[in-house]
Amino acid sequence: MHTDRYWEKVLGSDLEIPRGIVRKISSLFVGLVPIKSWRTHVRNKIDDLVIRLHRKKIEHFVHHYPKVRTETETIQKILAERKSIARFGDGEFNLCIGITKAMQKYDLELVARLKQILNTSDNNILIGINTINSENDLTKTWKKFIIRRGNRVLRLFNCNRTYDSSTITTIFPSQKEAFDSYIELLKQVWHNRKVVFVVGKNSHFFFEEDLFHNIAQHEFIYAPGKNAFEKYDHILSAIKQYDTSWLIMLSLGPTATLLAYDLSKSGYQAIDLGKTPSNYKLAKNGVFYLPPPAG
Repeated sequence: MHTDRYWEKVLGSDLEIPRGIVRKISSLFVGLVPIKSWRTHVRNKIDDLVIRLHRKKIEHFVHHYPKVRTETETIQKILAERKSIARFGDGEFNLCIGITKAMQKYDLELVARLKQILNTSDNNILIGINTINSENDLTKTWKKFIIRRGNRVLRLFNCNRTYDSSTITTIFPSQKEAFDSYIELLKQVWHNRKVVFVVGKNSHFFFEEDLFHNIAQHEFIYAPGKNAFEKYDHILSAIKQYDTSWLIMLSLGPTATLLAYDLSKSGYQAIDLGKTPSNYKLAKNGVFYLPPPAG
């Protein structure tokens, strides 16, 4: 990987300049294929070839990736210690390396806070990143992400610490008995709690009865669905109208990561929930459910 470091100085981090050129050329080539199913086939073949050519980079990423607790271990820690969790996914990592997320424009203060939280030593909150213990844990999408941005992302981590899993609400067991058992464990997080859902206005977050039937009481706070960080203080103030006995469940992109951290510092338990209901529907029924916009 020392060779990569040298060429990065010349051609940009993760060799983004030549790789960007190659992606544009391949996109133009795929666009010339006249039939949609053929285009998909060609695109998949190109992806497979790119992944094979960058096998060493993927192996390097996995080898140097921090230790991460499993999804089950993370939920058990939330339950046993009443912890909050702030989660990092590709959107947060993209912002941290200077790439704008579709629903959140680049903001220096936001990025500085994300980097601070990713490496916090605060024991009152769990910091979730993808559980990657081997190459078998990587989807094709993640392999492509590593090829394009892996070196820059690795530099964000404190590789001497153990992180928790960000995929507690995105990756579910495929076998029915294990799936049911896992969902029952997850539901214990909000069992018999008063819950405030903080979600983006016009987002597709929805109250899924199968998941949330055991909540004692719930209310919604609707924040801006796009560039929510611009209204951060207003959102935080609205949440703090509720006392600390309320569980705060957040689905608000990178802003949710910051809210979970700040709320935990103020005595709340906050769970960065993401698109849990839709992910649950997909895992259970094999169909990604997209309800009408909320709020």
